[in-house]
Amino acid sequence: MFAEIQQNTITQQIIRQIHTAIIAGKLSPGDKLPSENDLVKQFAISKQTLRESLRALEHMGLIESKKGTGGGSFVIEVDAAITKLGLLNYFYFKNLSIKDLSMVRKLIEPFSAKLAAQTMSDEDVMVLKELNASAKKHIKADNYEAAIADEIALHTKIAEQTNNPLIVLLMEFVEDILVDYKKVFQVGIDELEVILQAHDKIYEAIKDKDGDRAFNEMLSHIEALEESLWTKEKNLSLKEVYSKTTTYNYNK
Repeated sequence: MFAEIQQNTITQQIIRQIHTAIIAGKLSPGDKLPSENDLVKQFAISKQTLRESLRALEHMGLIESKKGTGGGSFVIEVDAAITKLGLLNYFYFKNLSIKDLSMVRKLIEPFSAKLAAQTMSDEDVMVLKELNASAKKHIKADNYEAAIADEIALHTKIAEQTNNPLIVLLMEFVEDILVDYKKVFQVGIDELEVILQAHDKIYEAIKDKDGDRAFNEMLSHIEALEESLWTKEKNLSLKEVYSKTTTYNYNK
């Protein structure tokens, strides 16, 4: 399956060959890679070099190592959390700002809300209502983080109506970063109550199956949030945000 490699950029070549085998469908989630001895022979490399390469693949989320009887290196489906962390690492050096994040939201979320109004089942609409009600209860109990979790879950539920994994991933990535921006800006309960009032309007439009209204309510919500919460800080870069906090949750 694998070819002998040249001595320069050894690790990169090993990663590239195994990655290509996965993308090409020669290896699928759950498949076990050849044994360490077999891989050493196929690549014509040392065990140390192989282990370094496998560790890199594990950090990339492409494989996992299991010990004991029946252990070894197994192909796994890439986890969303690892993917979002990779995006974060990339955009950390690109001066990504609140203005950039809001632009992405305005392109994606109003469309998602309109589609949700057209396609969302009564059961899923009830989930939106329950999430907003739960967030309000958490506010009264001064449980800020739980209220934020419900708020994000509502946006995720709406985005899922697109049945488009790219849209869902982008939306979750943006929302994760906004949580950290809110911590830096110390967005409080009063501001969160305004957010939930906007969510009520979005929910009502979706419940009424009014796509245009759902689109406009979501757009107004995002624009108002950008204007009221981050007018002075909308050009603060991702790098500057994370220089102010060390609370990023790698398990998002």
